[in-house]
Amino acid sequence: MKNLKMLSAVALAAALSFSPDAPRAHAMDLQHARAQKDLSPALQQSLQDKLSDVAEPYFSEQDEKKAKGQVYLDLQQKFEYLPTYGPHNHLVVSCKLGGVEYDPAKPGTAKGLATGKLKYLVFTYALDGKQWVSVAKPKWESQDLGVAGARQMRQNLARGEQRKAAMEKTAHTHAAASAAAAAAQKAADRSGQ
Repeated sequence: MKNLKMLSAVALAAALSFSPDAPRAHAMDLQHARAQKDLSPALQQSLQDKLSDVAEPYFSEQDEKKAKGQVYLDLQQKFEYLPTYGPHNHLVVSCKLGGVEYDPAKPGTAKGLATGKLKYLVFTYALDGKQWVSVAKPKWESQDLGVAGARQMRQNLARGEQRKAAMEKTAHTHAAASAAAAAAQKAADRSGQ
């Protein structure tokens, strides 16, 4: 009976060790641990300063396209940072700047009709000492959401514009009410004297 239990335990252990779904223990080299992947606020700020100069022509180009009535990107002023580590543990960061593509010639929103495409401009920089050095030329990536995605995007953008208009109207009404209350208080103060 003991032999049967032991054989069963060995068979179960063997089955678990060869199972593709079983978690595996990975050996770790703690002497050569990789650095933290998050960028410190100081590194992020220095990279942001570097990128603001480099990205400005792309913003200008999209503004010119919009002014001419051509399909353009509404690039957001915020970068997404994707840090990785290259050989010898050098910090390499892909910086993505993205936006929605619009066709201003077609009605949709104040910006034009969203085409259903998202485009990203990717800059790649490496930290060399305390300086950011360009590793590759900026490249464009795109994502087509398809017909259903474009329709959903347009609905969301229209809702966002309605919400923004309602908030502006509320703020304007609140400001007018505050001004009227201040004027009434001022008139009451004058009549009381």
